[in-house]
Amino acid sequence: MDLASTLHDLPSAAVYAVFMAAAALAAALACAALAPLARVPQTKEHIDIAMRTTGAVMAALTLILAFCAVQARSQASDAQRLVSTEVAAIATMARIADRLGAPGHALRQDLSAYAASIAAQEFPAMAREGRHPVTQAALEALETAFYRAAATAPEVLATDMLQEYDDMDGARDRRLEGARMGLPTEFWMLILVLFGLLALTGALYPPRLHTIGMLAVQAAGVGALIAFVFLMDQPFRGSIGVSAAPYEALSKSLTHRAAAIPGSTRHARP
Repeated sequence: MDLASTLHDLPSAAVYAVFMAAAALAAALACAALAPLARVPQTKEHIDIAMRTTGAVMAALTLILAFCAVQARSQASDAQRLVSTEVAAIATMARIADRLGAPGHALRQDLSAYAASIAAQEFPAMAREGRHPVTQAALEALETAFYRAAATAPEVLATDMLQEYDDMDGARDRRLEGARMGLPTEFWMLILVLFGLLALTGALYPPRLHTIGMLAVQAAGVGALIAFVFLMDQPFRGSIGVSAAPYEALSKSLTHRAAAIPGSTRHARP
């Protein structure tokens, strides 16, 4: 497991703490280690130049972080739309199963199990592993059942069943493709470069304790902003990402409806 995956698995507070501590440490070490080597004259003019340089780099870094946050928020909206579309497709399949009468009871239970498998098995790990074999097997079994039911259904209903199944399958494919969406690598490279330049400006200041502390606090604030963008970077990962709750709610709803219909247990397959 790489570092990014490890960080995404941590609680939000821990991610903030890691980024802030790393940024503060980098700034403090840069000032303490590089300032004696640079030996910049500590005159008012040079201090003014140092502050202007730090301010310029900070402004550029803040701007790119703000832009990345907007992009990440847009990706989160797209991810939520993918989930809503798939949940709606499964619910539509359940309504079509209702139109089949008694043969549709087992299909509704299969749809409930499929939605539950997405929530419990595929959704948590799809950003790293893609398709989950258990969920894939459930979908293939569901496909066989729907094609079998469509073969005996009226033509209009059979056409609707096959069309809606294709829509549901396509919605899953789009979710899996979007599971790894995130900010382009170039954005993160730019953030790292700008933060490195910000840390290097510490060499322009006198390596006194209060100066090192000031630079560390400033860098910790920047680290918090970077952590915020990191947490929003991949909407299907992390503690503030898109939730699998819609699938869980749909599964419970379908299970409740199946249990409430007389005779539904008789048609359920083990």
